[in-house]
This record gives sequence, structure tokens and C-alpha cells, in this order.
Amino acid sequence: MREDSGLIAGETIRSLNEQLGDPSLKSSTRILMLILLTMNKKMSSVELRALTGLGKGSLENHLEKLEAAGFVRMRNVKSFGGIHQTVEITEKGLKSCRTLLPD
Repeated sequence: MREDSGLIAGETIRSLNEQLGDPSLKSSTRILMLILLTMNKKMSSVELRALTGLGKGSLENHLEKLEAAGFVRMRNVKSFGGIHQTVEITEKGLKSCRTLLPD
């Protein structure tokens, strides 16, 4: 059994290394954003700014990199208060986050 768990751990480490090889996951802030979105599925940019402490420009920069890599999808939603940006994690983002945070 110990050999099996060692094999599984080795596969997890290789998979994690491949995931972190993606330039968009080189930032702990972007990893935090993926974790938050994994927990909530969809959030507004205002909620993400509040939870990460990032300014609007910095948040946009991180989100653009995550979206370009296919980890999140951004949408502008019209409401009575104006246009609000929502961010939703994609299947690729969920899979990557699960790899980064195994059970």
C-alpha cells in the first residue's frame, strides 16, 4: 500500500508541476482568485476586490491573464445600478484548482 500512495503522490506532484508551468498560475493572487471562484462559482469584480484587497486595475490585469488562459470567463451584466462585471470559473479553472488543492 505504501508503494501505491507513493505513486499517487508522485503523480500529484507531476500534475501540480505541470499546472504551475502555466504562466497564468505563477501568481499566488491568481491562485487565490481561482480558489475563491471554485468555492463560489461566480462572483462580481467588486466581491473579488474586497476579498483580495486588489485595486481595480490590478484585479483587471489578473483576470485578463486568467481569462486568456481559459480559467475564467468575464461578463458585463446590465442591472438597475449600471453595468457590473461578473467572473465565472470555467471547467478548465475548476480542474486546475482541484489539481492544485487535492482532497
